[in-house]
Amino acid sequence: MPKILTQITLFTMGKTNLEKRILKAQTETPDPDIIVQYLVAVLIRQCLCVSDFAGICSDLIREIFLFAEPTEVMRKFCPLFRHAFKSGKEWDQVLKRLYKNTKQYHRYNNRLGESKRYLREKTTPVEELEGQQYKIVSTFEDAIGKVHTWSLRDADPKSSAIKIDSVLELMSTLTIFEKDDVRRFVKVVNSEIDNCTRDIKIRNGEIVENTDPVDEGQPGTGMSPEADLDDLSEEEKLELVKYLLPEGIVLTDTRMEELKDDVSAKKVSSNSTPEQSITATAPKAESTSGSTASAVKEPPKTEAKKPAVQKPMALSAAKKRPYVNYQKPKSKKQKEREYEESLLKKTKKGKSDSRKRKKK
Repeated sequence: MPKILTQITLFTMGKTNLEKRILKAQTETPDPDIIVQYLVAVLIRQCLCVSDFAGICSDLIREIFLFAEPTEVMRKFCPLFRHAFKSGKEWDQVLKRLYKNTKQYHRYNNRLGESKRYLREKTTPVEELEGQQYKIVSTFEDAIGKVHTWSLRDADPKSSAIKIDSVLELMSTLTIFEKDDVRRFVKVVNSEIDNCTRDIKIRNGEIVENTDPVDEGQPGTGMSPEADLDDLSEEEKLELVKYLLPEGIVLTDTRMEELKDDVSAKKVSSNSTPEQSITATAPKAESTSGSTASAVKEPPKTEAKKPAVQKPMALSAAKKRPYVNYQKPKSKKQKEREYEESLLKKTKKGKSDSRKRKKK
């Protein structure tokens, strides 16, 4: 079964490569319903972003609606592609093939509501953004009621709330976006426009003066946190990585550098003796382990175990709470009386003995 294009491919890939992927999918997938929904997704991206996707797959659009077997999906979305038919005769031929009469066409046309008008509106020119980058962050419910977040980069910051709501409602009618056989976009919950511009101050260790703001790659990739990268082809993964690289960074194949290092290491090991190979690898061991001793001559030093730090003993009661005398200080008279009493205590019989001495 042909692989269906993912939302990452449709909402992040550039115009040229995206057109190639859709044309390739047309040759692999004879189902016109899937291709038409791909093209509707591109119209949604064209409507909400400042990027230009005008005229993409215009020949394919005419081919499908003029020669493919009519289906309900084709009747549903046909009014959105009137711009692809420059000749009035071709458009009349399409209407006769898909609809029984003009009344039926107007019924399908009215179901699209305001979204059809917004899809053809011009977006803000890139020059007017003055280097600022924006993204639309939306929350959807899937077919089982689970909420997930989806973001679309290069958004037009001047898009009104009514426009975003109408276009996202149109997106909720697409059935091509699934995860584990569950439709992803069923109901719009929330949507907002965020400024995702970052200003680079230092690049490659050098201070950059008066730089233009550069878009932050990852937050606005249009990739949901729940997106499965295993479903992407190698071409899609490469395109996504290039899309996320910061300005001035070039993607190189590091596998060739690793292969050269392996070949040079094998040559050195084959031309040297066992002892030389051992000593040659010693500096690498030093750099990785951080030790200064040779890896061959000296065994690794074992650090002596440090004695366990003894916990301080509990403080004694005296140190913990010193004695404080809260008594009132003695007066001079009290001190004299206590002194006399102490002298009396030193005699044998106390006061009685002193009285007898006075009588004698």
